[in-house]
Amino acid sequence: MIQIVGWIFCASMAGVVATHRAQIWATRHEGPVLAVVYDVLPLLLLPAVGILLVAAISGRWWLALLAALLTGYELLLVVPRLTTRPRPSWAATAPRLRLVMANVFVDNETPEQAAQQLTSSNADVMVIAEATPEFIKVFDSVGGDTAYPHRVIDPSDTSDYAVAIVSRLPLGANSEVRTIGLLRLAVAEVTVGGIGTTIATLNPRATFDSEGQATWKQQMDELQRFVPTVHGPLVVAGDLNSTSFRPEFDELLSAGLVDAIDALGQAWKPSFSLKSVWPLGALGSVARLDQALVNDQVCAIETRNLDACGSDHLPFLITLAVRHTS
Repeated sequence: MIQIVGWIFCASMAGVVATHRAQIWATRHEGPVLAVVYDVLPLLLLPAVGILLVAAISGRWWLALLAALLTGYELLLVVPRLTTRPRPSWAATAPRLRLVMANVFVDNETPEQAAQQLTSSNADVMVIAEATPEFIKVFDSVGGDTAYPHRVIDPSDTSDYAVAIVSRLPLGANSEVRTIGLLRLAVAEVTVGGIGTTIATLNPRATFDSEGQATWKQQMDELQRFVPTVHGPLVVAGDLNSTSFRPEFDELLSAGLVDAIDALGQAWKPSFSLKSVWPLGALGSVARLDQALVNDQVCAIETRNLDACGSDHLPFLITLAVRHTS
């Protein structure tokens, strides 16, 4: 019986892995189910380690070989993301930007607590997902309007996907919420140590919304086209409703971005829990959907998660070095 279960699991996961590689190398047209499977692929592959040990001990060598290949793929996905990448020499003396990314959750039952945490974070700039007008009112009521008076926000956006950028640093003239096809992108220009820096945030459609996966793909395509239009330091932060294991994520990085949290070897820190899907919330955070991506003129220095404060996402504070381009 154990052997049968092992074969069924390994054969199924081998099909998933083969499809994953094929879509990375060629097409990127997975449906919503496969997209979510890719998001948690490292977790799904974990049983292969146990199957490998049991199969090897019991002398089932073909099963052990297949489980070993799956275990190798698990290591291929995970190990590079657990290794801190070397910092460029310019980062040591470059000016710093402290940025908070927070999905505050439209159904947050303690928005005051979430808002107070944000205002006390000592961040220079904050990007906020699910930034409904109701939450912004709460944020302002606890001092957010005084601490972070400079903003990019669309007060008319009452959707679950509203985004905002709030800053203690003055904003440049081109700071605005842009509609690019199906993508709504908040873009802020700030000056960090005399260096003009672009910060962009988005909250693309969730996979299982109506037409969610198709819309998400189009939004990510628009983001990929936006990245090369920015000259100078760029930070893209937000709830991307995707982990870095989807094939489309590789394509986004190929546009000239680096996963700042992975670069710090912090990929093991998930940010999203199934709090809104009882009782799965008891599992805690299961995947990192909240991302910070940077171009080669920005370098991640350190990051740490903040408390959830009623959200189904963990906010994070990241310190970034910004390079002089002259």
